[in-house]
Amino acid sequence: MTWMTWIVALVGLLILAGGLLMLTVPNAIRASLQMFIDRRLMPVASLVRVVLGILFVLAAPSTRLPIFVWAMGLLAIVAGVSMPIVGFRKVEGWATWWLKKSDGVIRRWSLLAILLGALLAWAAT
Repeated sequence: MTWMTWIVALVGLLILAGGLLMLTVPNAIRASLQMFIDRRLMPVASLVRVVLGILFVLAAPSTRLPIFVWAMGLLAIVAGVSMPIVGFRKVEGWATWWLKKSDGVIRRWSLLAILLGALLAWAAT
């Protein structure tokens, strides 16, 4: 396993853990999201997404599911590049929209996070 696939596995485990947290304690996700709605953090979040996306794309060939890991990397790059383009106000609006969702909606979406995180972790091992 290369260091890049370790990062893919680690990110997968973090997504999996976040999904489990969303499933069991939806208010914890609301509190976390509220903390990260900050204009000063937007460039950092964009940069982290782009860097992780590039790592995913580069690590993809050495994983069990190269097309899936490559696609997740591409999505991360697009998300990271598009954040500054759409602007803080729009990103803040999306986050606020999520904050208003019911526990049931958040729990249903958590299943997708659990699945994606588990798949990423498994693909990288």
